[in-house]
Amino acid sequence: MRLRTAFPLLSLALLAAPSQATSWVKIPPHDPSKACPTIQAAVAQMVGKKPFDIWPLYYNDAFGHVEYQERAAFVRSMTTAHGQPDKTPLRITMVWPVGNRKAKDPKALYVVGIQRDRWFPEREGSFDPMQIEPAGYEIDTSYWLVRFSGQNILEMREGHSFFEFIRYNRRLKGCAG
Repeated sequence: MRLRTAFPLLSLALLAAPSQATSWVKIPPHDPSKACPTIQAAVAQMVGKKPFDIWPLYYNDAFGHVEYQERAAFVRSMTTAHGQPDKTPLRITMVWPVGNRKAKDPKALYVVGIQRDRWFPEREGSFDPMQIEPAGYEIDTSYWLVRFSGQNILEMREGHSFFEFIRYNRRLKGCAG
């Protein structure tokens, strides 16, 4: 009998107590001036120059989501092509914000242009099948959609048509390198 009366009293006491034990975390607004260093650190992780952080950063390349155990293969794929190492490391060409973001909004999207000087094997030309492109190094540009929450990157997603979302006059200054 005592147990039946103890549960309702305990639940009333819990409801009446201040909820300091379980508090909501407020994500700070995204600061665009801090976006470039964060993106540069994520690109450094992509090529193995910086170890992966404890904070989970999710990459999605042309083959899909990069799982934790696939990170070494992902780094190799971003630094070599067809068994040949890239001639120069990845470099960020430009960073563009996407959409109209409010000042206090914690979420932000950017399109990042990344270039690499990678090896291409001998292959057919684009319009003339009789034309053969010789093997060698060429500049290859890829575009990545970067999703922020506060000052943290949640995801970097590779895509070929993200540049259609950008306004060229809104490019972030100081990000190319």
